Amino acid sequence: MVMIVTAIILMMSMLGWGVDYSEGWLSEETIQIEQIGPELLQYYAKSGPFLHTIFEWTSVCLAIFTGILSVVHFRLKYDVTTPIIGTALFFSGMLDAFHILAADELLFHVKDLGNFIPFTWALSRTFNVAILTAGTLPFLVRTTIPQRDETVRNTRYLVLVGVLFGLMAYAIIQICSVVPSLPESFYPELMLSRPWEAIPFLFWVFLGAYVLPRFWKKNPSLFSHSLILTAVPAAALHLVAGFGSHALFDANFFNAYLLKIVAYGTPLIGLLLDYKNAYRAELKLEKTASNLEAARQIQQSLLPRNHLEMEGLDAAGFSYASEAVGGDYYDYVKMSDGRFAFCVGDVSGHDLAASLLASQSRAYFRAYANSLTDFQEIMNRLNCSLAHDTQHRRFVTMFMVAMAPNRKSFEYAAAGHQAFLIRADGQVETLESQGVPLGMSSEMPVQIAVKDRIHLGDTILIVTDGITEALSPAGEQYGLERLLDFISVEHEKSVHEISKRLHEDVMRFCEGHRPTDDVTVLLVRCTDESLP
Repeated sequence: MVMIVTAIILMMSMLGWGVDYSEGWLSEETIQIEQIGPELLQYYAKSGPFLHTIFEWTSVCLAIFTGILSVVHFRLKYDVTTPIIGTALFFSGMLDAFHILAADELLFHVKDLGNFIPFTWALSRTFNVAILTAGTLPFLVRTTIPQRDETVRNTRYLVLVGVLFGLMAYAIIQICSVVPSLPESFYPELMLSRPWEAIPFLFWVFLGAYVLPRFWKKNPSLFSHSLILTAVPAAALHLVAGFGSHALFDANFFNAYLLKIVAYGTPLIGLLLDYKNAYRAELKLEKTASNLEAARQIQQSLLPRNHLEMEGLDAAGFSYASEAVGGDYYDYVKMSDGRFAFCVGDVSGHDLAASLLASQSRAYFRAYANSLTDFQEIMNRLNCSLAHDTQHRRFVTMFMVAMAPNRKSFEYAAAGHQAFLIRADGQVETLESQGVPLGMSSEMPVQIAVKDRIHLGDTILIVTDGITEALSPAGEQYGLERLLDFISVEHEKSVHEISKRLHEDVMRFCEGHRPTDDVTVLLVRCTDESLP
């Protein structure tokens, strides 16, 4: 559309079409006072300045809207380029504002209006392209995109620089208005009747052919693409003004202003379209976040809500995801033979798919534990079901324990997942992983082990690697040694108190930052007084 409008205006300029309020057109050779009357002649004499004011202020308003919208767009999308380029466009319009105020003699009394308007027009256009170039070139030099905080600081700095440019623009117009004579602006006898237009024209050719395409390549967006399109009418207007305009307020004088409006409006349209897309993306993001929050609440509701209530055993734990949802879970359920099964699972990945597989694993675990008595069969069926569902594309590391309060031993399966037995005296024994994770192969039976010599106060600690890999702001891992030291020091407290204090210690270590992986902890303690 920009190209079409530019082509139409260029064609009008070549044919000499347009609104013409030049002095030649209003001379007595063309229109006699007796024919139209002195009042109408006076109206025609003022029509050129009026139309000039309307066109110029339209451009100024477009520049102001572009600057304001660029800040709004940054607040929504955090696109670091828009506030800088938008602010540059905003302050480049300030010279246009001072130009028209002086031309209408609202700001200064202009001594040489005939040369003032075309000469300061060329200054304004040079000022415009120079500031836009200054705003885009830093992005071509930098190898990294500035972060949001840095952009805020840069934007504040740019606003300060822009104010200084505004004061400079005011000073330039003030000087040009009071100077007794400005450089000659019209040379009707030359092909290039307004030679001052060559300076901004060459700037725009350089900007449109070299700078802006590379800027768009490094920062692709509708806004940066619109800047490339802006260069077409911006360069064309100087051709129309330079080669076609031979007098103040003639047809090509105003055609150049029409092209200027197109040039100022194009970045604004690009920003509006970018804003529209960003707003739609924001709505989709909010909807996705709402859905993920609902999924997170459902996943949290699947964790044990109450503390284990059974004579001789006590259990407590916690689990939280590194993102909205995760692939960790823990659970405990009474088996059909009267024993209790305790389980911690860690699904590969920590996305929505991982959370679905975690919920699926929990459902299988509960179904088989409630209906079967043989621990080996429970684990084999669980493994086969997961392998069938995942088609070997995902897996679940799992540590499961089957124990009764009054027995001096327990069975456990360590499928790619280890655990720790914390003795009542604080000594730590490792229950090593004995096989591959569940879901990787349905042909391999899950290995079952038995742990003898269980005593009163012994505690089984099952964790996922998210807690040991939790990072401090300095990049230090929480680590297995720190975890076991903490448990050894706190082991005399109840498992509920240990669980609470461990959660607080990890959060304190991470200083409130979310871990890079899901974190799950389960503690099971033997409290049966009949044990030695």
